[in-house]
Amino acid sequence: MNFMIKVENLVKKFGNLTALDDVSFNVSKGEIFGFLGPNGAGKTTTIRILTTLIAPTSGSIIIDNKDTKNNGGYIRSIIGILTETPGMYEKNTAYDNLKYFASFYGMEQSKINANIEKFLKMFELWDRKNDLVATFSKGMKQKLAIARALIHEPKILFLDEPTAALDPESAYMVRNFIRDLHEENITIFLCTHNLEEAQTLCDTICIIKKRIIKIASLSELQNTREIRKFDLGFLGSAQIYKRIFDKYKDNIEFNISEHNANLKIKNFQEINPSLIRELVNQGADILYFNEKKDSLEDIYLESIKE
Repeated sequence: MNFMIKVENLVKKFGNLTALDDVSFNVSKGEIFGFLGPNGAGKTTTIRILTTLIAPTSGSIIIDNKDTKNNGGYIRSIIGILTETPGMYEKNTAYDNLKYFASFYGMEQSKINANIEKFLKMFELWDRKNDLVATFSKGMKQKLAIARALIHEPKILFLDEPTAALDPESAYMVRNFIRDLHEENITIFLCTHNLEEAQTLCDTICIIKKRIIKIASLSELQNTREIRKFDLGFLGSAQIYKRIFDKYKDNIEFNISEHNANLKIKNFQEINPSLIRELVNQGADILYFNEKKDSLEDIYLESIKE
């Protein structure tokens, strides 16, 4: 598999404090990799190491087939970064900010001008290109910071809370833009506390709390749950079948309303066929029996308690 980022046995200590403890993961080329965890979990430290801002205590990091220890200049040339609190030069115009940051990458002036126009128009800031950044709203500054991260067309984009402070319309636009980048095979490393956003966008979910707790696609995380949730609907009363559910009390938790039963089932592959067969044999008119997949929020909140 073609990995854009390979991290093996990463450790970072600050004095007696261990910020990262034996962290390993891979990010495939062109995927959106969701990096989730509570405050203090090591997310920002990991990004700072991957972007060569700080050195690890130990471990191996390979980015685009080059190690970070000996190829810092190259790696910085192929990445774009949006930090949680992006700093712009507020006494300069939007255009001049992008022009200044683009100058770091050895781009020809014609390419710089073309990209500035492209991204300012994309984020609906072109009409404000000659205005001082100090006059921008927080959301406009965020969009300008994303444009800055993209100005040199990086292979890897590190996004830390990219829709923070944005109004719903702007956040929707940024999420769609992330999808567009995905279609262009750009690798995106996404840190966010917006779990619905991560669930919608990410190919792989990585939950970290100084160590990797879980890493898989959302579908894999959902399908490996020991206890699964189901909604069972009846044409008639659900209450008359309570005695059947009681027979499976070692494997089923249930809540019954007038025509429905909400079930939490352990060993569902064994229990479900027997349960449904018994209900039908007792004359139950079943309208539906649907699995209710756990959301990323359910999985995340349970995981960080471990």
